[in-house]
Amino acid sequence: MPTIYRPMKRAEDGLPIVGSNSKELEIRLPPDRNADVDLDDNGHVITNGKGMSVAEHWKYLLGHLIPKRLVARIPGATGSNALTCYRLGSGAFVEGALNDDLVVIIKSHDIHAANVAPSRSGHIEDFQAALAATRTQWRPDET
Repeated sequence: MPTIYRPMKRAEDGLPIVGSNSKELEIRLPPDRNADVDLDDNGHVITNGKGMSVAEHWKYLLGHLIPKRLVARIPGATGSNALTCYRLGSGAFVEGALNDDLVVIIKSHDIHAANVAPSRSGHIEDFQAALAATRTQWRPDET
C-alpha cells in the first residue's frame, strides 16, 4: 500500500473528521465549484483520475495546508493549527491500489501529489463510504 499524507481536521478521538467539507476525510461534491470529482447524470463517479488530494509527504504541501505550528521546520507554513498532518500506508509513493475500492493516482503536473480515486465506477455514496472506511488507518505524523 502506498504511503500518502493529507492535512485534515482532527476529531476528539484523534482521528480525522469524516465529512465532505474541505480538509475532511471524504471529498467535496458537485455542484460545489471546488468539487473533487465529476459525476454522471446517475450520480456515479466518472473515473478520470480525480478524487481526494494527498501528497507524498506533508512537507510537499502548499504552505496554507501546513499547520503554522510547523513554520520552524517549513518556512511559509501558514495553515490552521486546527489541522493535523495524517499518514496512511507504509509503502513507496507510487500509483496503485490502496485497497479493493481505492487507488492512488499521481498527478501529472506534480510528482509529489496524487488523488485517491475509486478503483471502478460506482455511486458517489459508495466512494464516500470507501474513503470514510479508511478513518482508523490514518495516523498523525508531523515528523
